[in-house]
Amino acid sequence: MILKLALTAAAGCAFTETVGYFLHILLHSEKIAWLSRGHMIHHLKIYGPRRSLRQPGPYKDSVEGRWDFLGIGAEWLLPIVLILGGTVAVCSVLLKIPAASQAVFMAAALLWGKFMFGDMHDSMHLEGYWMATNPVLGVWYRKIRRLHDIHHLRFSEEGRMPTNFGICFFGFDRLFGTFYDNAEAFNENGYQAALRRYAEVIA
Repeated sequence: MILKLALTAAAGCAFTETVGYFLHILLHSEKIAWLSRGHMIHHLKIYGPRRSLRQPGPYKDSVEGRWDFLGIGAEWLLPIVLILGGTVAVCSVLLKIPAASQAVFMAAALLWGKFMFGDMHDSMHLEGYWMATNPVLGVWYRKIRRLHDIHHLRFSEEGRMPTNFGICFFGFDRLFGTFYDNAEAFNENGYQAALRRYAEVIA
């Protein structure tokens, strides 16, 4: 029983990592333009390349003047609600998974999402976060923070940010070719292209 619960919770965490990766790509793709516009406030206005990627706390949400729930913008929240609702429907109606197992799965998925895409992500934009100097976790944390910095700073000529969509784990980036670990000269042309594309939301 304990093993089954542990495996169910692990599946919930893996589900969140998978959904988070592909949703993050969607937010950068402009395939649904309003989702990308909301996300670009974070990338180009609040923690943009011409500002420090790490600022004194608290973390600055990108939802000022917009609808949000607990600091989560609609560009994240609406897709998450739809995906979770669809998952519950499939598990209940098609797969006939017991309600208790679904509850464990969903609780783990939501808690992992809060931890990864909330707490851990937000910490990477804070000055003096304790994990950066921790003797056990510091080396690992500084490495993943650097990869997240690259996500913010590497622009294609078209003004896209095409790399490092994971937060703490970059297995999907490596698998799907979006992983990047090299420092390079800042692409000013790409940055200006992004500013032009999203001028209305970062003004």
